[in-house]
Order: sequence, then C-alpha cells, then structure tokens
Amino acid sequence: MYKIAVCDDDSNYRFIIKELIIKNYKICENVIFYEYSSGEELLNHIDEMHNLLFLDICMEGMDGNETAKKFRSLNKKAILIFCTNYQSPTTESFKVQPYRYIIKDLHNQMLKEEIQDILQEMIIREKIEYLNITLDGKFLKIPIDQIAYISIAKRGSVIHQYIESGEAEIYCRENIKTLYNKLSTVGFEYAHHSYIVNMTNIIHVDKNIITLKNNIQLNISRSRQKNFDNRFSSFLCMRYKRK
Repeated sequence: MYKIAVCDDDSNYRFIIKELIIKNYKICENVIFYEYSSGEELLNHIDEMHNLLFLDICMEGMDGNETAKKFRSLNKKAILIFCTNYQSPTTESFKVQPYRYIIKDLHNQMLKEEIQDILQEMIIREKIEYLNITLDGKFLKIPIDQIAYISIAKRGSVIHQYIESGEAEIYCRENIKTLYNKLSTVGFEYAHHSYIVNMTNIIHVDKNIITLKNNIQLNISRSRQKNFDNRFSSFLCMRYKRK
C-alpha cells in the first residue's frame, strides 16, 4: 500500500491532485491519501512514513522549505514534489532532494504531464535496488541509495556508504571499472579517475567541488570536468525537468 500525502493550504489543489491520481493511474486501489493544510499538521503525522509528498512552498506559518527540511530529517526515502506559483529550484533545494517542481499554472497542465512519471518513480523506488559485491569470499548486497561514492583501492575498490551512525567504508574485490559498468545507468559517474560518484546524493556543485550528503566534499578532476558536467546536467534534467 502506497501512502501519498498532499500538504497545501488550498483545499481545491489538494482535491485536484487526488483526482488526477485516482483517474489517471492504475495504482489508485493501492493508495492511502493524506491531506494536510499546513506544514505543522504534516509534521504532527510524520510517523505515517509517507511514500510520496506533494508540498506547497508558500503556506502561512511554516513554509514549504522549512517543512521540507524537517520532513526530510525524519523521512529520508519519500519522494518530494514541490508545488509553487513562482519559485524555481535553488541551491538549498538540493539538500532536501526534491524529485520535481510543479508550477501551479491555470489549467494544471504541468501537474497533468508529470503525474505519471512521479507515480512511476514512487513504484520504482519501493523496489529496493542493491549492488552485489564480493567481500572476503562472501557476497554482500548494499542498497544503492546508501552509496556516496566508490574509490579505487589497491586490490579492488572502496565503497563509501551512508549508515545511521554516519559513514562506513567497505572494501570489495571488484575494480572500479566493473562497478561503473553496473552503476552508470543508475546515476553514477566518474568525477576523477580514482572515484565514481552517486549523483543522486549530490547536494551542491561549485565549479570543481562536489558536496555530497553529510558534507562530504570531492574534487572534479580537470580531465573529467566536461564529461561530468554534461552527465550531471542530463541527470538533473531528468529529475527536475519542466515541460
């Protein structure tokens, strides 16, 4: 069962989102809807652990940006959709990792165009993906979304992983080229000849410096800069596309 929340002080807009999901997608029988008129109300029900959140940016009281920060600190896996009349993605937005920005146009055209992709992404993310590696002669499965980056080691590679207590390093026999071939289609790219980065976990790029979650910073090498910039731009277009 999928839990979909809509947090917006406009009851009509909440109704429109709900109706579009019910009318246009086959998963409607497997959805529980939650409606909230304020950020405070949403956070009071954070224990529901929603799979998908449509969040208005401009609300009285706690606005959408502040609500998103507190929501994301407690629910790291939910797909977040910002809904707004005017705002575009900002540097701060990357920190809460929204999947889409929906502009509230007169006929809700953008919402109608994006709803299928949003719901499909929700389904895909619920199917947890793992990277299979060899560790001390045994096979180990690591959730891909927990990987920050992978670096070269003397005999294999090091996987730099997010865990509840911070970060961990896991050594494996597979070389970085082999791992890149497995992961390039799910958002990993070379930023340097000695490491590949999980672009899903990037919160900021400033010239040749990448900042990942947990404030991990890595350099983009001069030889990789152009290709990385192109790949990251394409990746962002897919995640934040505006038709």
